[in-house]
Amino acid sequence: MTNYKDAKYQFPASAITSGDIAVGRLTNAPAETKPVVSSVAPTAITNDAQNIVITGTDFVAIPRVDIINTATGIWYSVNSVTRDSATQLTVNLTLAVDAGTYRIRVENPDGNSGISAASFLTVSDAPVWTTGAGSLGSIAGNFSGTVATVAATGDTVTFSETTSVLTNASLGNCTLNSSTGVITTSDFDGSGTTNRTHTFTLRATDAQGQTADREFTLTADYAKATGGTITTHGSYTYHTFLADGNFVNLTSQNIDYLMVAGGGSGGSYAGGGGAGGLLNASVSSLSVATYAIVVGAGGVNSAGVSTTQAVGDNGDNTTFNSLTAIGGGGGGDGATGTAGSGGSGGGGSYQSGAVGTGTVGQGNAGGSSSYGNPFPSGGGGGAGAVGGNASSSTQAGAGGAGSNFSTWATATSTGDGGYYAGGGGGGVSGCGGGYTGGGAGGAAGSGGGGAGGVGGSGQSAGDANTGGGGGAGGYCSGGNYNPQNGGSGIVIIRYLT
Repeated sequence: MTNYKDAKYQFPASAITSGDIAVGRLTNAPAETKPVVSSVAPTAITNDAQNIVITGTDFVAIPRVDIINTATGIWYSVNSVTRDSATQLTVNLTLAVDAGTYRIRVENPDGNSGISAASFLTVSDAPVWTTGAGSLGSIAGNFSGTVATVAATGDTVTFSETTSVLTNASLGNCTLNSSTGVITTSDFDGSGTTNRTHTFTLRATDAQGQTADREFTLTADYAKATGGTITTHGSYTYHTFLADGNFVNLTSQNIDYLMVAGGGSGGSYAGGGGAGGLLNASVSSLSVATYAIVVGAGGVNSAGVSTTQAVGDNGDNTTFNSLTAIGGGGGGDGATGTAGSGGSGGGGSYQSGAVGTGTVGQGNAGGSSSYGNPFPSGGGGGAGAVGGNASSSTQAGAGGAGSNFSTWATATSTGDGGYYAGGGGGGVSGCGGGYTGGGAGGAAGSGGGGAGGVGGSGQSAGDANTGGGGGAGGYCSGGNYNPQNGGSGIVIIRYLT
């Protein structure tokens, strides 16, 4: 048998056909070694440039790496290849096209190559949060129900918490639905009893295992009370009631209150209306309960709006927690003389008409008049001062000043220049029919009191929600008296925030 060992692979046809090659020792024939692609990490990537690590065997020098879209058959070159070892490559690539699967092909410099399995590398967008980072709101402490819902887009996104705050029984004490992103609780804020904010991180994960994290907050709000218009100013929280309502006290606490009743209306030919009674004090450890608030309306002198003389109507009472602020007294009238008594009394009519008295601790008496023609009358009493007396035969008395609660007024945007419960000015006649004209109506009392009129004009009503007394009317031959209504009351409750 011919030895072809050193024949440099030049086999004559006779050797092939005779079978000598079958037994020849071809020891110089090269071995074929192909690279093997075993795995890749990560198995899911986005469209951005990034590194992947390919694990396998027989990676020689700097091999060529191609990525093949199994759906379209298109080959994509990579950005760079780093040979870490014969069993590992680090590849930087950018794949702009999402695909369910890509295959990886590695070709060594000698031309031998290997290709991965079909389902090997996935390219898809990572989850994207559609719920903005930051506060998810303020939730009442111990609330039970749905707290918030978070959302993200992506391929079958699920939700989880990476911190231990939201779902911690001593902290947020919530449950996060991993499929819907709905956050619920049976007792929000767990062991908390005072206002606090929980900061936590949620993770959105898609079907390919890609994640996106976002930080959120939820604040536990232990409101001490509800009802009315709620404002905060300085160290206090204020609840303002301009009409009837309920003050719901949710915890035993100390409160301060300011209550003003409705002001009395002015007399038709006569005295100014008295201011509504004003109460200001504190209650220690007010019990947890619902307290009805009744805000008194201002008095209405409907009988004396034309040419009929009539005493003004008293304002209505304001009530809260078994406390009653008394409505202001109506202004006196020339025909009957006597003014109404109340929180503050109505002003007396001309020629010594009886004044209305005030309620101790709530207001003051109305002013008086000893003058005849043109019949000036007294001003209604205010919470801070008695009503003014007519100072001359032509000058009616001013309404009594109200009381200054400027801090309360600023905090609640109410009152009249910081004052409440001013008295209404007295009226005076002003024209013809044997009555001397030229008189002056009484000035309005600070705190929402109305101005007194002259001959049926120039008078004004008490300001709403101040408890101011209404301005008095006056006579003008053939005209109307036009006494004015009292202002409605108010209730303000405050406590330390």
